[in-house]
Amino acid sequence: MKNLDFALHAIDSSKKFINSLNKKDFKKFAPTKSSLNNGSELLSLGFSTFGLKLYYMLGEWDKLSDSERKEWIDYINSFQKNYKNLPKNSFLDNVLINHYSKFSPSSLLKDLIRSILNFLPIFQYDTNSIKFKKAVNAETKQAISTIYQVGFLNSKPYIPEQNDDLSVKEYLNSLNWSTPWSSGAQFASMCVYSKINSSEYDDLLQEFIASIANSDTGSYYTTKPNHSREIINGAMKVLTGLDWLDYEIHYPEKLIDYCINNKPVMEGCDIVDYIYVLYRCSAQTDYKKEAILKIFNDSIDDIKKLYHEGSGGFSYFRNKSQTHYYGVPITDGENEPDLHGTLLCIWALMMILDANKQLEEHYKLIKP
Repeated sequence: MKNLDFALHAIDSSKKFINSLNKKDFKKFAPTKSSLNNGSELLSLGFSTFGLKLYYMLGEWDKLSDSERKEWIDYINSFQKNYKNLPKNSFLDNVLINHYSKFSPSSLLKDLIRSILNFLPIFQYDTNSIKFKKAVNAETKQAISTIYQVGFLNSKPYIPEQNDDLSVKEYLNSLNWSTPWSSGAQFASMCVYSKINSSEYDDLLQEFIASIANSDTGSYYTTKPNHSREIINGAMKVLTGLDWLDYEIHYPEKLIDYCINNKPVMEGCDIVDYIYVLYRCSAQTDYKKEAILKIFNDSIDDIKKLYHEGSGGFSYFRNKSQTHYYGVPITDGENEPDLHGTLLCIWALMMILDANKQLEEHYKLIKP
C-alpha cells in the first residue's frame, strides 16, 4: 500500500532530521532547527529523553558504544535532585524551576482567584504550584520510563509522595476522574513508579482502575466527559499505565467502537493517542480488525500533513512547530518540524506498520 511505503520512507528519513537537532553532543538536542528562544536553548532534560526514545525506536541506540550509552544515561540521571515540596530524587530541569518561580502581578492575582474558587465544588483549577508539580511528575515519569526502556535504572531511588496502600488509594480517589486525560496521566505515572519499585502497588492500581472502567465507551472515568477528545485521550493515558502493569484492557471492543464513531482532529498528540488506543485494543482482540487497519491507512494521510519532506521531520501542529514545553516557551511556532512532533509521528507510524505486520525488525516500539 502506498501509505505504508510512505511510513517506511518517513521513518528512515527522520534519522537525518534528528541528527540535525543534535547539539554536537549525541545526548543533547534542540527542539527545532530555528525559531528558538531562550527557553529552548537552556531546557535539556526533556529533549534528551525525546532523543533517546527516538534513538531506541530507530535502532540507533544499538549502534552506540557501551561507554556512550552509559554517558547518556548518566546525563539524564544527573537531573535527579531534591527540591522543596517535591518527592526526593525527582527529575528536575532548572529552567522549569525558574519558569514557575516567576510571578507577574496578573499571574499572582489569577492564582489567588483559582485558589478561592477551588473551595467551591463546581470548580477545580490547577494553581501555579500544582501545574509545577504535575510538570515535574511528568518529566520524572518520562525520564524513569525511558531509562528503564533501554535497560537501565535511575541512579537514585525515586519514591513518590504516595508510597503506601492508604496514601495511594487516597491519591487515586482525590483525582478528578471527570477529566480522565489529566487524571489518567497521574495514574500512568503511578504504574511506572510501582513497576520500578518491585510492582509494589500493581494490584491496588488494577483494582482501582477496574472500578471506574466504563462499559459503554470502554474508557475510564467517574462522570462522562462532555468531549470525545477527553474520553479517548484519557483512555490512552490509562492504557499506557496498564501496559506497564501488564494488565489487559477492560472493554477493548467498546473502546474500539467509540473510537471508530468519534474520530478526533488529527493533530499533535491527538492523532497519536487515537492510534495508540486502537493499536492496543486490536492487539488484544480481533474485533473490527479490518476497519481498524483502514483507519490506520487513512490516518497516514493526516500524518503526512505534518511531514516536511526536505528535512525529514514532522511538526507538532500543521504548518507550525511546538511552541511550549510544560508551559515554557520554546519556539516561535514557525512552519518547521520539531523533535516532539517527530517522536510522536514516528511512534504512530511504527504502530501502524506493526499492526500491518510490516515493521522492520531493527525498529522497536516503546512503552510511553
